Amino acid sequence: MAAMPLATTITTLILILQSIQHLVSSYTILGGIDDDSSASSSSEEDDSIITEVLRHFSPPRQVKLRIQTHEPTSGRVSMAGTLWEASPLLADYITNPACPLEAFQRMRIHDDDAATANARLQPQPSTIVELGSGVGLSSLAAALLGCRVYATDGSLSSVRLLNENFHRYDDSCPIAPHASMLEWGDGSAVDSLLRNQLFETFPDVVMASDVVYAHSAREELSRTIRQLCPRGHIHGKVLVAHRWRADPVSEESFFQSFDADFDREEVGLEFLPEDRYYRTRSLIDMKYPVSIFEMRRKQ
Repeated sequence: MAAMPLATTITTLILILQSIQHLVSSYTILGGIDDDSSASSSSEEDDSIITEVLRHFSPPRQVKLRIQTHEPTSGRVSMAGTLWEASPLLADYITNPACPLEAFQRMRIHDDDAATANARLQPQPSTIVELGSGVGLSSLAAALLGCRVYATDGSLSSVRLLNENFHRYDDSCPIAPHASMLEWGDGSAVDSLLRNQLFETFPDVVMASDVVYAHSAREELSRTIRQLCPRGHIHGKVLVAHRWRADPVSEESFFQSFDADFDREEVGLEFLPEDRYYRTRSLIDMKYPVSIFEMRRKQ
């Protein structure tokens, strides 16, 4: 068998190393707390419970989430039941006091006692719709801020998982997050969400993380985002966190497809954790491992 070209071999090895690093860091807690409290798996007997830390709350808030490695009916590997790498970064960003998005700035945040003078109260909660919510970390983070959150996923087992994870924090969220089934590209389902749950209004923010992995679903995802943030909804924002994988050119084309109708910018490094992993560029495409894009309709 002919030897592989050196460049191809090096590229393959880098991709393998990145994949291993991805698997390890998918369960890493952001915030750099000590080893005893930052173990990704819960010390409880049930090893399907993981712990993440929302470091920007005071004090930092531990969040326990149930994950599932396999779909309960088919036995197939559960994509939606995994906490993928971009979700903790998205949760970290929206709870950051320096996050410039007004929808998150205006909420009551970073204060356990709402009655204190330091608490900031917003009488009209920001409305958030998350697509492909998975186990619900980002949605839960937004709900803990005080947002009115509608977490959606195309998997019924994921919706059940979302409800279980949200129920654990019913007493902690000013408004309990709502989980529902939504398949990308299903225009009637989006209409139903807007009509029956958002009462004929559009969300302040449409957010998602690690959703640009299946090429076959990108067109449907794009249509759903555009339906939730339509032309004329100039105050709406779209926030997508993405972990770059094996085909960054194709993945980048998904985000570029919005550029004719949306103003798009990448969240700067100053908003990311002080972690070497997030601040090290790939030797292949010179991208950072995870990017967060903010998009808004052109005026």
